[in-house]
Amino acid sequence: MIGLYSEGELIVSLDCDMAEEMCLQPMRDYPVELLSNLLAESQRRRARSKAFYLLEFKDYSARDLEKRLLRDFDEDCARAAVEFMVETGAVDDERYAETVIRHLAECKHYGRRRILQELSLKGIDRETAEAALDEFALDERAMIIELLEGKFSKDLNDPKGINRTIASLIRYGYNYGDIKDALREYTEALE
Repeated sequence: MIGLYSEGELIVSLDCDMAEEMCLQPMRDYPVELLSNLLAESQRRRARSKAFYLLEFKDYSARDLEKRLLRDFDEDCARAAVEFMVETGAVDDERYAETVIRHLAECKHYGRRRILQELSLKGIDRETAEAALDEFALDERAMIIELLEGKFSKDLNDPKGINRTIASLIRYGYNYGDIKDALREYTEALE
């Protein structure tokens, strides 16, 4: 960062590349309008640079990245940086949705409804979320049985435990009918 001063006071901080491109020289007076435009462009570049930096560590949806950039930059700079990331392919909501779906289905064992809810919270529109979820083959009944055999196996010994398990599976995003069918299938396999 390079600081431009007027009468000993810092007026504008610009990134070094910007100052070099504009051939700014020390000890010269520049019109306020030029400095204002330079500041705006410098902020846009810094927002873009911050977006690249953030994307090095994790994937973001366009909305989440914009929300994160708004902590440090104004709305115009954040939006411009996100649009640039989308144009270059660094941010792709469809790819992000597929990654999130894979994680939620395989690691957290969430059902379709809960996955759609989580994607919505992450800024993925319903149409994109449903399209990505349709491509990901979810066998919800098999997922429920896997949960019954593992996590919930100790709770299936009494009616209260079964009701708690059903309530938990509903919160996981599974359909009540699928839960009942899977429970029936699971108990029949035990007998």
